[in-house]
Amino acid sequence: MDTEQENNHSSDGTIKSPTLDTLCHDLDMFISELNEPKIELFQLNNNSEEVGESYSPVLEDYTRFSTIDKPTSQNSTPPTSPSFLRVNDLEDSLYKTRTSSLNRTRSTSSKRSGCYQPHSPNFIFSNPTSPFDTVYEEDVFPNHALLSFISNRFIVEVKLLNERRRIFCTAEYPLSFNGEEALDFIHNFLPDGLPEPLYLETAQALMKIKPPLIAPIPYSEKSIRDNKFYPDEFYTCVSTDTVVGVFTPLTQCYSQSCLPGQSGCYSYSCPNKPTNQAKLVTSSEDSHDASTARAWSAKVKKEILATLPKDEIARQEAIHELIYTEEDYVRDLKLLDNFYVKELENSDCIEKERNKEFREKVFNNYEQLIEVHQGLCDALKDHQAQCRSTSAIGSVNHIGDIFISHTHRFLDVYLQYGPKVVLAEFEAKREMENNPLFQEFIREKEKRADSRRLPFRHFIILPVTRLQRYSLLLGAVFKKTAEDHPDKTHLAACMEIVKDVASRVDEATVMTKNTLRIYEIEQRIRFKPGETYNLDLLKDGRRLIMEGLLSRKSHLVVETLEMHVFLFDHMLVMTKVKKAANDPKDVEYVVTKTPIPMNLLHIQEATEGFSIGMRTMNSTGNSTQTSSLLSPTNSTTMTTTSTNGSSLPFGSNQYPILIQHLGRYGADYMLYAENAAARLEWKEKVVEAKTMMEDAQKDKQVFEIRSLSDTTFGGTTAPNAHNHGKVICTVPFTSSTNIRMMAIATQQGVWMGIEGDTNQIHFVLPISDVIQIAILEEHHILLVLSDKTLYAYALDPLVPKDSRKTTVEKHVEKPHQKIAQHISYFNTGTCNGRTLVVAMKKRGVDSNFKVLEPVCGDLRDPTNSKKFFTKTGLFQRMPSWFKNYMEFYIGTESYSVHFLKARLAVVCSRGFEIINLEALSQNRNLPDPNHPDFNFVQQRGQELRPLGMFKCRENYLLCYDAFAFMVNMHGSFVRDATMIEWEGVPQSVAFYYPYVIGFDTRFIEIRHVETGELVQILAGTHMRCLRFTNQTIAPVIHGCMAHPFKPDFQFVFQLVGTFEPPLE
Repeated sequence: MDTEQENNHSSDGTIKSPTLDTLCHDLDMFISELNEPKIELFQLNNNSEEVGESYSPVLEDYTRFSTIDKPTSQNSTPPTSPSFLRVNDLEDSLYKTRTSSLNRTRSTSSKRSGCYQPHSPNFIFSNPTSPFDTVYEEDVFPNHALLSFISNRFIVEVKLLNERRRIFCTAEYPLSFNGEEALDFIHNFLPDGLPEPLYLETAQALMKIKPPLIAPIPYSEKSIRDNKFYPDEFYTCVSTDTVVGVFTPLTQCYSQSCLPGQSGCYSYSCPNKPTNQAKLVTSSEDSHDASTARAWSAKVKKEILATLPKDEIARQEAIHELIYTEEDYVRDLKLLDNFYVKELENSDCIEKERNKEFREKVFNNYEQLIEVHQGLCDALKDHQAQCRSTSAIGSVNHIGDIFISHTHRFLDVYLQYGPKVVLAEFEAKREMENNPLFQEFIREKEKRADSRRLPFRHFIILPVTRLQRYSLLLGAVFKKTAEDHPDKTHLAACMEIVKDVASRVDEATVMTKNTLRIYEIEQRIRFKPGETYNLDLLKDGRRLIMEGLLSRKSHLVVETLEMHVFLFDHMLVMTKVKKAANDPKDVEYVVTKTPIPMNLLHIQEATEGFSIGMRTMNSTGNSTQTSSLLSPTNSTTMTTTSTNGSSLPFGSNQYPILIQHLGRYGADYMLYAENAAARLEWKEKVVEAKTMMEDAQKDKQVFEIRSLSDTTFGGTTAPNAHNHGKVICTVPFTSSTNIRMMAIATQQGVWMGIEGDTNQIHFVLPISDVIQIAILEEHHILLVLSDKTLYAYALDPLVPKDSRKTTVEKHVEKPHQKIAQHISYFNTGTCNGRTLVVAMKKRGVDSNFKVLEPVCGDLRDPTNSKKFFTKTGLFQRMPSWFKNYMEFYIGTESYSVHFLKARLAVVCSRGFEIINLEALSQNRNLPDPNHPDFNFVQQRGQELRPLGMFKCRENYLLCYDAFAFMVNMHGSFVRDATMIEWEGVPQSVAFYYPYVIGFDTRFIEIRHVETGELVQILAGTHMRCLRFTNQTIAPVIHGCMAHPFKPDFQFVFQLVGTFEPPLE
């Protein structure tokens, strides 16, 4: 001992310290290095290793070389310093000599992943004169103290973990893990031999850095409450970005002389000192001490605990945790009430007129939650106190029956609160972004110590996390309860109730998350300058069915443009994604095309069946003819790509979707899906959306289409056996046997069959160029306008008697007469009690009308048929069946004539000419061109085309191809009535009170005459009105369109009302 003391004293009497000598020597060497000439840069690559002629022992101490010898270049001289590191192979030891007073040390490199990992990182100097300008090579020698290294390795481990296993929260949090798994990750990439608490501190650091890398999921109530990392809780990665920083407990000592395991370092905070390592152990045990302080065993004497079985102790711990966490839950709910709700009610940070509404959106029915759980908490605590008073041990014998008496209220309160939490968060976040006063209000509350400085979000989501945690808490008690214990049954029932409530809340939350996404979209929607649309996204019950990317070609077909398409339950919106102006990390959706209402949305090969009541893709997906017309590629290519499922470059023309916006303001858009599966999904989702709309609006399905002829009449591309020409018009009648029948006129003649029997329609009259047909029911006469000649045929001889006959008997002469020539159109009806036929003959620009009245009586009567079918002589004609009633003309072009009760209404270029057959001098024109109320009609001029005039209670409805409006009995404009603006461009109209029906070429538009509301759309191709008869109680409306599923055929149908007609 004396000798050692003597060695520590110098000759001059001063005390000699090895540590001080080391520090002084290091400083001397560093100063001398700064005075030396500039040293060339060490170069390290895969092929060579060069060292400059000048050599610094200080720099050498920071330099490490690879584990394989590399030949030196011819132009360089290898270092001769004993500090040169040489590793011959993987089994050699690593020698190094420090330029300090320490002796040369020998250390053995450890193996990891098949290669050596030296203890210190590798640095290469960009400027050798400054040891602080360094480039870090993480892949070769990782610096474990860098948070970039820790975060990157941690994220990789989490991703790999979630690829091979799933837990209960993986679907909601794809990068989730539990605390024990996180500690295993950290063990894997940090050096061995570190103090065990240091791994926990590392995980804690990842949670507390700003912004955090990991965070507890809402189900980890204890970790959220204490803001600490626990191995038994669940977490998720909230970011995958690289974290920049240094975790100081893992850093090496800045003294070059200090090595792990050696003492005497002059650095106060040296991580190698045992005292500093002990601090880590102490700090990591704080959380354990805090949690054990509330344990049940901490409140029971050790002598009593020693007498209890371990299973019973574990059961009491689980029961105690359930009770005290319930007490914490109620306390936090009351904090929400006192700190936020009540103070917000009295605060001026939100306007008074919307303060109450905002609080209801954010806090919902929290008061009911307080009431329910205050009762549960009081019952549990009372029972616990009772057990302590009656037992020295103080153990709780049962809790299941207490829970059952309260859980029956869980469903109502949580089903109202839970699903709306995501919306509450959204409302609060939006208010904070737009209202600095509210933001300051929240920040001030979050800083308060009595709220444990918990974030506002903690209190909002607390009921949801608590509900999910009940299953774990009750399950822990259930597992530790003996099978023969009477509480076992009650606990099982409680768990089932809680799981059912949680499941139903989760199902409802899916819908509210959909609503949340709609709110987010609504905030980001932008319109082009000068454009705006009412998207109505915030309506209650609104749903987002699908969203995704589709592409389209530019106008010049030069480039492919991506579109972000949203399919809602009421419309389809096409947008272009752009970066937000105020936040580059956010995006905006700029509406590039007119939004398409769902009833005007038509997808070819998908929605054709809706007009005839078929809502599935089964009938529409295999239409090869339509596919060949729609696709820009041939059908062979499409079939091949769809079969093998290969995905071509996004935007290729292999997977087209033709989206049609029906109506005058619409257009057709050819978009392209990424692959066949995506195209099919879009079509199916559109069908789903249209089905949802129809189911939600069943009261608006006021008409339905019933087939009159399915595949009898082909189109121009149909086989010859079915190619009978274009269907022109139809007319219903009753046969002599009281069977409802119909006549159908085509360009080649007239067909007849039983109404509703689509397969038994027979050709009865070969006559070409048929323009129009009509039947006089009382006289049983068929009128046929062919090649501008009006013929009258006896009806009964034309009716087919044998359904097996498919061709007409040409040798049998049918009784008929030619009654007028040069006729453009005609109509039949009753006016002033007379059955009349009004035929129009055009002369120049004038329209001349010839009015005929039948005089033959009923030709079904044998007496009349014998009289009017028999010629009086060899060269004589049959008696005329009609007489001229009168003639009149109007000096303009006319299109049709309608029968009113006592007058005729001629539809002409001037509007509607009202003809009084009893006093032609009293004719008048509607609307009055000189009246200022009708300026909107006159301003349109020749663009407008009048279509029809109908009696509507005490007024008249005047229909044009752009709009329809009411006039009263005197022809004055009815201001109180709603003007109807047609969505399409109808070519003809029909009337079935209280609805007016417009026939556009691509859809039938049905509107309410009193309100103008668009009630129903029936889409189709080549839509036409064949017959409208308004002389009966139930008007007859026949139409024709291309067959939805067999486009080579003409589909003849009847529009049948499904409503109860109101009394006019």
